[in-house]
Amino acid sequence: MSVESQRRPTLDPEAEQEVDFGRYWRAITARWWLALAGVIAGAVIGALATVGGSSTYRATAQLYLGQPLAPSGSAPVSSSPTTLSLVSNLVTSDETVQAVAKKIGLKPGRLRGHITTKPIVGITGTKVGVAAPLLAVTVKGLPRAKNAQAANALGDVVVKSIGSYARSKIQALEDQLAYDTSQLKALGDRLAQARLNQQQVLSNKGISATDKLVALANLNSVITLALQQQNTLEQDRFQVRQEIKLAQDIEASRIVSTAVATKTAGPSRRSGVAVGAVIGLIVGLLAALLWEPIATRTRSD
Repeated sequence: MSVESQRRPTLDPEAEQEVDFGRYWRAITARWWLALAGVIAGAVIGALATVGGSSTYRATAQLYLGQPLAPSGSAPVSSSPTTLSLVSNLVTSDETVQAVAKKIGLKPGRLRGHITTKPIVGITGTKVGVAAPLLAVTVKGLPRAKNAQAANALGDVVVKSIGSYARSKIQALEDQLAYDTSQLKALGDRLAQARLNQQQVLSNKGISATDKLVALANLNSVITLALQQQNTLEQDRFQVRQEIKLAQDIEASRIVSTAVATKTAGPSRRSGVAVGAVIGLIVGLLAALLWEPIATRTRSD
């Protein structure tokens, strides 16, 4: 190894890095006004961007999907209302989108892609302790009135599609209630007639005491039996009313909250100013760093 090479100083990478950072810092401090100008310009542009932003609207309908129970009313039945993914697919299916778009006066392509579904906290039936699903159907990005119309129409489609079991059950129970009511009326007429016959037998002086006793005994038997049947029908009617209420409140699907169009919260002016200022600062720092190399190249040319 030559003496000259031994005397040549070795370069320290860390020292070079410190020199480079120092050069960058001097370039920034020398042209600090570029960073300040960038911050001011960015803040102004950010504020103007938030003012000129277009408004959008959204509307959400909250659906209770229901929890069908077995005819005994004690065990849940696994069906479409208990499958949130199936209902979500139903809401966004081509058939549903086309039907709803036609109903509210839009092209299907205008509605498609603006629908979202999201499961939300369920509620619990107090009698059976079964958590039933709730689903939020949201339409966003359409004209203000169309958002609410579309969300509510989608909710109607869901309720009609998945609620047939509960509706059939409620109808059967209402038929049973009507039958019990008609039977109670017939029993009431029979009781009234039996009591009238009692009075007639008691007031009839043309029959013997023995015949009166026999007739009154028969009438008492009729009245006792009618009262027993009446009590049974009253209890049955009370039970049927409870089952109807259970089916309506727990088993049947329904729209819990209809959709109302609301303005979505866009970026605030404060956040727009902050973001714009940060971007402007970055641009200003880059300008300060590149100022000298660009100026040197321009002079050399």
